[in-house]
Amino acid sequence: MQKKIIALAVAAAISAPAFADNANVTVYGKAFLNIESVNNDKAAVSNATRVQTNASRFGVKGKEDLGDGLSGIYQFEAQFDADGSGAASATKNGGFGNGTRNSGVGLEGGFGTVIVGNWDTPFKIAHNKVELFDNTTVFSSINLIGRAGGADTINSNYNTRQANDVQYWSPSLGGVKLTVSYSPDEAPTATQNKSLASLAATYDVEDIYVSIAGESRADVNFSGKTDSAQRLVARYTIGDFWLGLTAENITVNKTAALSYTQNNAELVGEYKFGSSKIALSYAKAGETSVAATGANQTSLRYGYGLSKRTELFAAYTALKNDTAATYGFNAGTTYGTNAGSTQSAFGTGLIVSF
Repeated sequence: MQKKIIALAVAAAISAPAFADNANVTVYGKAFLNIESVNNDKAAVSNATRVQTNASRFGVKGKEDLGDGLSGIYQFEAQFDADGSGAASATKNGGFGNGTRNSGVGLEGGFGTVIVGNWDTPFKIAHNKVELFDNTTVFSSINLIGRAGGADTINSNYNTRQANDVQYWSPSLGGVKLTVSYSPDEAPTATQNKSLASLAATYDVEDIYVSIAGESRADVNFSGKTDSAQRLVARYTIGDFWLGLTAENITVNKTAALSYTQNNAELVGEYKFGSSKIALSYAKAGETSVAATGANQTSLRYGYGLSKRTELFAAYTALKNDTAATYGFNAGTTYGTNAGSTQSAFGTGLIVSF
């Protein structure tokens, strides 16, 4: 018995430093699934019912005190195909680790934070404050917001997470923060260097949130041509109600000689009463250089908090294309992008965060 006690004491002494070193490690995640019925009035098969895993995720993050006010930080976050039906499931362990989300390593101090890795651009993050659906469902406004040209093959989606990214996050000065990111082209050619720069200046104090963001994409579609986007996002909270808006313009080089600027907008609001929340979003995509290429989307959401970490929700959305527009639901496998289509979806699901 005495030998066992001594052995346990030695083991505890050896492992204690390891536990101390990992004291600042946080394990977190989100299970976010729903069942939904989707409809496209111009598709060959107009209706489908499906289970969506959305952005179910698992992550580990932490920091180490390096002294003199400096800390080393890290985060690794992976997306999980929790319903097992994603395209990557057959080749990625049933969907476990199905895509890398915000992940990187960096330094944090009085100067702010510098991080290197794979991360959402500041332009994308600026909109998160007024997004009702975590950017991942058929109900999300990013089916239109942050996009230009519908199903156009031209690179015009600005709701992106950028690989090979270097970011700087300034400290908050009176509620004002600056976030800057730069992603170099790791394989430039003699005629193209597809670098990306994104930034956001944000004021976030108590009931007021305002962010002005911009992004520049050199040579992304054509050599010597730079695509760009700018947006204003605002949110104002009054008691249990908040109201948000987004206004943006995106300049796209459609060909080497032709470009267009598209204007998009969104108005969104949410009201909380007891354990319930009800929210409404209306988004409008403007026309490209081609007539009748706009679209609009209206989404309604109801959520009931079963606890601080668990929410049951139901949602409905309707996306209506102009006669020449080809927008569709971005989440999961796109269910139809037929020109002039009206698409709708109704679903209910559960979100558990930990």
